[in-house]
Amino acid sequence: MRVDVFKVTSDDWCGSYAIDGWHKGAFRQMLVTVSFCMTGPKPPHDGDWRVCVWGNDDCGMEKDFKDERTAWCCYLEIIGLEDVTMTALKERGFISA
Repeated sequence: MRVDVFKVTSDDWCGSYAIDGWHKGAFRQMLVTVSFCMTGPKPPHDGDWRVCVWGNDDCGMEKDFKDERTAWCCYLEIIGLEDVTMTALKERGFISA
């Protein structure tokens, strides 16, 4: 299983995703993807779990879990942030990927 969402960031992820707002470019929102996924699957699908955040190139942070429920709760916490920053992720034990 994999779940991905775009979330707002104020950090430069060495290429953040961007969307222009309603006023012909007057508003530009920077975004990252936040993903919940398995690191496997290893036969028979007993892989570990990962929550990761990536810009649109090669800058990302991740955190691995043995337990699906703990990983899912972390994912929900991250997508609940108003601004997904590298500092907020580091405070939660994420590492550069």
